[in-house]
This record gives sequence, structure tokens and C-alpha cells, in this order.
Amino acid sequence: MQTPAEKYLIKKVAQILMQSNNLENARILNVGAGESIVLESSILSIVGNKFICDRMDVTDCRVKHPNTGECFIASVESMPEIKSNQYELAFANYVLEHVADLGKAAAEIHRVLKPSGYFITSLPNISAPEFILSKYTPTKFHQFIKGEGEGRHAYETQYAFKNIKGFIKVFEKYFSVVEIRYWSNTLGYLYRFPVISIISKVYDKIINYLNIKMLMGNVCIVFKKNV
Repeated sequence: MQTPAEKYLIKKVAQILMQSNNLENARILNVGAGESIVLESSILSIVGNKFICDRMDVTDCRVKHPNTGECFIASVESMPEIKSNQYELAFANYVLEHVADLGKAAAEIHRVLKPSGYFITSLPNISAPEFILSKYTPTKFHQFIKGEGEGRHAYETQYAFKNIKGFIKVFEKYFSVVEIRYWSNTLGYLYRFPVISIISKVYDKIINYLNIKMLMGNVCIVFKKNV
């Protein structure tokens, strides 16, 4: 189940690609790609087939997809095989909460982007109730909540940032903030549970209507590389 932040990340990646003067040769990087091709396929459905998406993760992330290029096994904190100034854009979908050293990650992402390149990330707002709970519960609990299918994609979190403001402060050493969007999406985690899912749906509508950002767990941030 795609979160609002993931959907917005896809939309922004597509928008920036379509604004490129060199779309046919545009190369982008999927940071923490995993085994899924959902992001590449969703971007392809919007912009057509004129881009190449390299993939990077700590495990083998090779997949069959017409728009994928090279696949690198590396941590976002250290990507030695990836040359500097390579990409128009990089994106990370719910990855950076698993990273222990955000400063190193920000520096490496900055390094591999072309001048004036973009970095787009979706991530949890850890002041939201569901992520406060997540912070203090074991990975197996997260896997149970997600179920047998999605549960295998629940990994240990580091939460190397205290809040979204602190996260941005780390990245502002290398990037300028273009846009920040927030959503409440407890339904995305509790949809499998009949009664609780109804309550969570109402809760999300109220929080989104009142625009209480500290309670909104879904965040998408668009950064632009500082030259």
C-alpha cells in the first residue's frame, strides 16, 4: 500500500524529469532500492521510457525493468563505486530512518548529484504517535503489523534525527529545501485490522484537516544541491 509521501515522491521525480532539457539521457539514482520496481514503474507510467534509473542498496538490488541501469551494493553513507556528479536526481523512499550517520549520507548524496541536482526523500515524522510507538517496539512487531507480505520489508530503524527540523538541519549543509509536505496516514499501517482501520481513517482525516504537522507521520522533502 503506497503512502501519500511515496506517491508525492513519485510525482515530484516525474515532474523534475519532465522539466529536464535532456530527458532522453537523464540518469537518476534509487537510494535503498530493495527488490521492488514499484517506483521505477510508477515514474515510467508518467514520463515514458526516456530515463535510466541506477539502483543502490546494502544487498543485491538487481531487477528486470526496461529503465534500470547499474546496480550497486553499498550503504548510502559510503558509495565508492559511484562516480561524483553523475545524477540529475536521486530519491530515497523510507530509507533514511534506517541510516546511522545522516551527515555521511547527506555528503554522499550531494557528491553523486550533478550541480543543481535534486534529492527527494519520503520519511517518517517521528513525533507522530505511530512512529513514537515504532521507535520503542521490536522489528518483529512491525513485521506483524504489516502482515506476511509487506512484513518482510520491515527493517531495524536507527532514527538518527529527533524530528524533521533536525533532519533538515543536517541536509542543509549540502542542500537547499525546495518543498516539504506532511500527511497523516495511520490507515496505511492499520488497514488490515477491521475496527481499528475505521478509527485510523477518521483520525487521519481530522489531523490532515487541522494540519497538525507534529502528528502527521508521512513527510516528503525536496532538496536542491548547493553548488
